[in-house]
Amino acid sequence: MTVPMPTRWRGLLLTVPALAVVAFAGVALLLAARGSIADGLGRGWSLSAYAGLLQAPAFADSLLLSLQIATLSTVASAALALAVVGAVSGSRRGRAALETTARATLAVPHLLAAAAFGLLLSGSGIFSRLTYAVGWTDAPADFPVLVAGLTPSAVLFAYVWKEAPFVTIMLLAAYTPAVRDLESAVRTLGAGRLRRLRHVTLPLLAPALTEAGLLVFAFTFAAYEAPALLGATVPRALPVEAVELYRSVELADRPAALALAVVIGMVIALVALAAAAISRRLLLARTGP
Repeated sequence: MTVPMPTRWRGLLLTVPALAVVAFAGVALLLAARGSIADGLGRGWSLSAYAGLLQAPAFADSLLLSLQIATLSTVASAALALAVVGAVSGSRRGRAALETTARATLAVPHLLAAAAFGLLLSGSGIFSRLTYAVGWTDAPADFPVLVAGLTPSAVLFAYVWKEAPFVTIMLLAAYTPAVRDLESAVRTLGAGRLRRLRHVTLPLLAPALTEAGLLVFAFTFAAYEAPALLGATVPRALPVEAVELYRSVELADRPAALALAVVIGMVIALVALAAAAISRRLLLARTGP
C-alpha cells in the first residue's frame, strides 16, 4: 500500500530545483565578494577594487551602457510580445503558430544569434551588400554602423529577437480563456481595442509581464556574448569589462573583475526586489487586501 505524500512536502520537493539554482548563484556571489576585497595576491583584504571602480570614468560609462542595453531590450521585447499576443489571441491557429515560432526561436543559442546578427548588420554583411546591390547606397561601407558603433543597435536587435519570444511564451501561458472571455464581454459593451488593452488585458497580464521583464532585464544586463561580439570596444558593457579584467595577466586586476561581478549581482537583486514589490501590488489590486 502506497502512502500518499503530504501536500506540504510535495510542494517543498517541487521547489528544490529552483532553490538549488538560487543557492548556487548565492554562493557564487559570496565567493566573488570575498575575492573582490582581496589584494589579488592573497596577502590581505582591501576595498581598493571598489574604490578604483568609483574613480574610473570607464566604470560609469560601462554601467550606463549595460543599463541602457537591458532597459531597452526589456521594454522593446515586452511591447513586441504584448502586441503580437494581442493580435493573434482570438485565433486558435494563430496562437498555435505563434507558440511554435517562439519556441523554435528560443532553441537558438544566444551566441549563434549574436554571430548571425553580426553577419547581417556589419559593414560588410548581407544587408549592406543588399542595399548596395539595389542602389540604396553607393558602397557597402555607406551602410549605417550598427555593429560596434556608438550605439548598441546590433546588440539590441539580437536581444529583442531572442527575448521577445520568451516574453511571448510567458504571456501566452497567462492569456487564459478567462481573459479572452472578459475581453469579449467588454468588446460587446462597445470598448475599442485600446480601451480593452488598457483596462482588461494589461491588468490581467501585468504579473506575467513583470516577471518576464525581470528575467529579460537580468539576463541582458549580465550576458556576455552579444555585447562582446556586437558591441563597441569603448565603452564596454559591464560583463565584457569584467571578463577582460579577469583574463588579465595582472593579478591586481582580479579583484576589480570580481568587484564588477558583485556590482552586476547587486543591480539584478535590486531590480528583482522592485519587480517583487510591483507584482505584489498588482496582485493586491486584483484580489483586494
